[in-house]
Amino acid sequence: MLSKKIKLIRKELGMSQQAFADYTGIPQGTIASIEKGAVKYPRVDVLLKLMELGYSADYLLLGEKEHSPAEEILKNLPEEKLEVHKLLEKALIGDNSAIDGLIILLKSLKAKK
Repeated sequence: MLSKKIKLIRKELGMSQQAFADYTGIPQGTIASIEKGAVKYPRVDVLLKLMELGYSADYLLLGEKEHSPAEEILKNLPEEKLEVHKLLEKALIGDNSAIDGLIILLKSLKAKK
C-alpha cells in the first residue's frame, strides 16, 4: 500500500527516484526499497517528510484515495490506528516525546501481527 503511494506521489511530481530523494531528503535507496515493497514499516522521519509535503498520515498509511481532511475516517479508526495518527500529527509539529511514543506503539503493533 505505502509502496504504491510513494511511487504515485513521485510520479505526480514528475520526478525520478534520485530527484525525489533530493527533494525530500529521503535517501534514494530508502525510496527504492519502499517502492519495491521491501520496507513495510518506514522510519518515522520518512513519514514526517512526506507529511510535510502535504500528504496526510491517513493517505500514506491507511490506503485512503484522497489526501484530504480525515474527520470521517478518524471516527471509524480502531483505537491503535487513531493513536498512531495522533502521535504522527504531534511529531510533525516537533513534539519529540511523540516520536518516542510512536516508535514504541509501532513496535508493539508489529509484534501483535
